[in-house]
Amino acid sequence: MPGRPSPWSACWKRIEPLAFRVEVSELAAEKFRKLDKPVRERIARKLKQMAGDPSRDLTRLSSVEVYKLRVGNSRAIVDVDWDGKLVYVLTVGHRSTFYR
Repeated sequence: MPGRPSPWSACWKRIEPLAFRVEVSELAAEKFRKLDKPVRERIARKLKQMAGDPSRDLTRLSSVEVYKLRVGNSRAIVDVDWDGKLVYVLTVGHRSTFYR
């Protein structure tokens, strides 16, 4: 939202050059804002780490062409453009309600 600081920017104070660029959908940003601060920080750290080499941290979902990122009890569903070096976060949430 314009004029409102992104919750993602607070977690990424220093960003080194990454192999893949990470973009976040509006749905993922909204759900991310609702998470507790320690969980948000943990997910942001994992996304930043994963941007260096996504193939190491991602698991492909069997039914669709997207991947899941496991962060403790939380999950993120991401779409990866391997040629364009882009990771697009579709949604985030707790694993107990995530797959419903």
